[in-house]
Amino acid sequence: MVTITPQDHRSGGPPRLGVVGAAGRLGARVVQECDRHGLAVVWTATRTSWPTRQDGDAVPTVVVDASRGDVLPRTADYCRSVGAALLVCASDIGPAQRRAAADLSTEVPVVLAANLSIVNWLQHQLVRTAAALSARLPEVPETSVLERHTTAKRDRPSATARSLAGVWETAGAGRTHEIASYRAGLPVSEHRFALGFAHETLTIIHDVRDLGPAALGALTAATWIHRGAPRLWTGTELFDEILLPDSSATPRGSASVT
Repeated sequence: MVTITPQDHRSGGPPRLGVVGAAGRLGARVVQECDRHGLAVVWTATRTSWPTRQDGDAVPTVVVDASRGDVLPRTADYCRSVGAALLVCASDIGPAQRRAAADLSTEVPVVLAANLSIVNWLQHQLVRTAAALSARLPEVPETSVLERHTTAKRDRPSATARSLAGVWETAGAGRTHEIASYRAGLPVSEHRFALGFAHETLTIIHDVRDLGPAALGALTAATWIHRGAPRLWTGTELFDEILLPDSSATPRGSASVT
């Protein structure tokens, strides 16, 4: 569950959420998890229905955008108008959407989260650790990423697959030799990071069967950035801040996952 301990919030209470893409699978699940954990959802929107603000309406302090990337500039404009932090869950983010997010992050906290699962964050940590150790090994492994989603996912390779490859390469362990993807099977997704040696293979697998972990991660992230200082984060950077014990940043609020 998510436990919220507000600290120094200007609103004097827990976050009020807005959800864009509330009719979609992830957006609907975020709304459901908010209800289960007692967090207020005060505004929702879809690609075809965008309610305008009325005088006296409660406004969100954090907006979760679970829609597609092309909706992001409109969401950013709305967040700017109400002073809400923004958590972006879409994976199909292009240069124009990144610029919109970066511009908004000078005013409020913005998170671009390719994957909101805490276990996916753990997979990234394991890849990062393997990369750091690889230079000490007698044999440098050849790495690859294989990702699977259902046929409903349009973009490929997934943002999570690219992020895993980026973690390896940023650590200076060399390039990822292949990122492969296919669209088939049951929900939700699978990401395999493989390290190939001469006669052995080590594979770090994250297999997801339900959207619940992503929705819970969204609530954890929303609680953390609620009324925080303006900044642009990736999802991995934010979970580093929340979950690593040696983090030096001081949060505006705290959230624990149990």
